[in-house]
Amino acid sequence: MGRVVVVGSYNVGFWVVGPSLPAPGQTVLGHTFGTGPGGKGSNQAIGLRRLGAEVMFVVKLGNDAFAVDARELFRREGLLGAGVLEADTHTGAGLILVDDSGANVIAVAPGANARLSPADLDALPGLFEGASHLLCQLECPAELFAAAAARARAEGVTTVLNPAPARALDDSTLRLVDLLTPNQTELAVLAGRPADDDAGIEAAARSLLDRGVGRVLVTLGERGALLVPPEGTSSFGARSVRAVDTTGAGDAFNAGLVAGLADGLPLEDAVELGLRAGAFCVTRLGVVDGLPTMEQLREEVPA
Repeated sequence: MGRVVVVGSYNVGFWVVGPSLPAPGQTVLGHTFGTGPGGKGSNQAIGLRRLGAEVMFVVKLGNDAFAVDARELFRREGLLGAGVLEADTHTGAGLILVDDSGANVIAVAPGANARLSPADLDALPGLFEGASHLLCQLECPAELFAAAAARARAEGVTTVLNPAPARALDDSTLRLVDLLTPNQTELAVLAGRPADDDAGIEAAARSLLDRGVGRVLVTLGERGALLVPPEGTSSFGARSVRAVDTTGAGDAFNAGLVAGLADGLPLEDAVELGLRAGAFCVTRLGVVDGLPTMEQLREEVPA
C-alpha cells in the first residue's frame, strides 16, 4: 500500500444529542453529552491508518491539555511523528449538535489549525518521499492546501481535496486538485451555482472540471456518490444501514477512498470502499469510534 500524506486539522469535539436541533435563539434539552477527538484531518488520518495505510500526518496543536490528549491519541493510532507540531494558542475545538435522526450542525474554532503554514511543510524534509497520495481538507487555510499540493505535484503525488468546510477557491488552486470530493452543499459553493438536482450536480461538477479539477466525486449521503470525470458519469449506491450519527461520515468515506487508491484499487472499487466506511461510521455515535478497520468492514458492511 502506498504512503499517504495528510495535511490537516485536529479539533477536540464536544457534542450534545437531543430530539431536535435548535433554531436561532432557541434552547433545546439534549439527552446525551460527549467529548472526544475530532477534526477532519485527524479523522481522515486515523481512518486511513485503521484501514492499513502508511500515513504521515502534518498537524498543529495548541499548548493546552487538549494537545496532550491529542498526542496520546496519535501515539495509539500510529500517527505521532515529526509532522505533529505545536503553536502558542489553543488547540482547535468543535461544537457539535446532533438530533435523534442523526442530522447535525457543527461550529469550529480553529485555534492552532490556523497557524499551520507552508513554512511548516518546508521544515519537514522528505515529506512526499515515497508517497502516492496527498489528502487535504479546508479546516486549515486554503493557501496551505495550495502549497502542499504544489509540492506533491512536483513529486508526482496524486492530490485529493475534501473541500470542507466549503469556501470559494480560485482557478490556480483548483488546477492543483486531481480528485475533488465535495458533498452537494460544498459543490454548490465551489461552483458558485445551484446543485439541487442530478442535472445541477453534474453541471456544477463539470464547471469545476472546466476550471482545472481532474475529477469530481460528489458524495450524496443516503443516495451514495456520483463520479464526474472528463467523459461520462458513474453513480454509486449507498449501503443501507440504520443511522445513529452522521457526523464524520464524510471523513470515513474519504479515508476509505484514499486507502483504496493507495492500495492500488481502481477508482470505482476505491469509491465502494469509501461508501462502506461511511456506512459503518453512521452506525456509531462519535467520529473516532465510527472509523472502521478492514476486519470490521468485512464483518458489518461486506463488499
